[in-house]
Amino acid sequence: MHMNKNLNKKGNLKGAALFLCGGALFSMHFGASSMVWPMNWGKESGNSVWMAFAGAFITSLLLVVIAYIALAKGEGSYHNITCRIVGDKFGKFYTRLTILVLGPFYAIPRMSAAAWDSVTQAFELNPESKIPLIVFTVIFYVITYFFLMNPGKAMDRISNLLFPILLVIVVVIIGKGIINPISVPKNKVYAGSAFAYGFTNGYATAEILCALIFGVVIFNTLENKGIVSDNMCKNMIRVGIVGILMLSCTHLAHMLIGASTGSVFENLNYTALYTAVAGRLLGKTGGILFSLALFFAALTTAIGMTSGCAEFFVDTTEGRFNYKQCSIVILILSIIFGSLGLTNILSILGPVLDGIYPAAIVLVVYYAIVPKAKESRQLYACRWAMFVSFGFGMLDMVWKYMVKAKLNPFGICDLYLKLPMADVSLAWLPWTVVAFIIGWVIYRNTKKINKQEMIEV
Repeated sequence: MHMNKNLNKKGNLKGAALFLCGGALFSMHFGASSMVWPMNWGKESGNSVWMAFAGAFITSLLLVVIAYIALAKGEGSYHNITCRIVGDKFGKFYTRLTILVLGPFYAIPRMSAAAWDSVTQAFELNPESKIPLIVFTVIFYVITYFFLMNPGKAMDRISNLLFPILLVIVVVIIGKGIINPISVPKNKVYAGSAFAYGFTNGYATAEILCALIFGVVIFNTLENKGIVSDNMCKNMIRVGIVGILMLSCTHLAHMLIGASTGSVFENLNYTALYTAVAGRLLGKTGGILFSLALFFAALTTAIGMTSGCAEFFVDTTEGRFNYKQCSIVILILSIIFGSLGLTNILSILGPVLDGIYPAAIVLVVYYAIVPKAKESRQLYACRWAMFVSFGFGMLDMVWKYMVKAKLNPFGICDLYLKLPMADVSLAWLPWTVVAFIIGWVIYRNTKKINKQEMIEV
């Protein structure tokens, strides 16, 4: 009998294979936002960086592990476990909306745009020039397509080719920054709690939604390596934990480096901040290394997202479109939106991400921690919670667009801020808890009424 070199005697991934799969998952999550944003959080948090990290850890790291546990325990795809709670009609609407946002309309184009932003910073190019941006974007997604030609081997290509390069570059920059801090931390620059700041900024990485999409990529990879259905749940969780542990280390290190910049780079943010930090730590070479690292980080995330989104549309269109067709359409749209540039992408579509995120949090927390999550009473209560969280998410999105447009008709924006926790974009949280409880109680009362009606009949 031939022994699979990737599996142990119990049919689980061996240590080396687990590390490489976890590394590939880390690379897909690391992306442009999870590489760049934590340093900015650290800079703005200063000597409150540990409390800010605690908040960011929950939404951008811990809940991501919970998302993989939810997928494994829910025994289904993102689409299936969502429809199980809210029904086919709203389930299809919500999952397609999130896939489009995570796919060609926002998150995938953000990868190429962020990579180009770092190139212009490192090589001092004109960021306003459109032709080089378009050429770079096309090349970026042609390379992405190369890694997507076999969906079952997408993670293998990432782990064998991209992960080692990315790991070496990031370790060099982080090591230098931790050993030789640029300055001393200053006081945080924002009002309010550092924990709440970290918690809400963790939304920006979109890691929970990414996990729900990457779950398909992991499943295909594990299946390709010989993992049978009985061991799939356990190994999905193991890969998720390894990958997110790596991501936790880079988040913390980047936040500490950002906090140590003090007032040195006060007017710089995101890619410009990271480029300046890398340049200060390692000279001109540092800026080039950062550009390479960000390029590979963005590329791995684009590969994972495109693969997951393509698989989603193949599954939900019942085979009307194949994987290759879906991938090509997604990449063409990503080229179009990626050519807008990073600033425009974040400004135009950033609030949409905030709007769809709360319902995703409810979904993954429900499946991960609620006992007997497939039973009707629990599903009914969660349905209420998801509807309410989605409604408040949309309300928060509209409020943010109105603030951007400097509109406040009839004092609506001011009225919204009077809701509990609205000032930190968490107005949905208390009402969602109340909705879950109401759904639970109503279901029980409904059952009692139905039983009484049957007795009377």
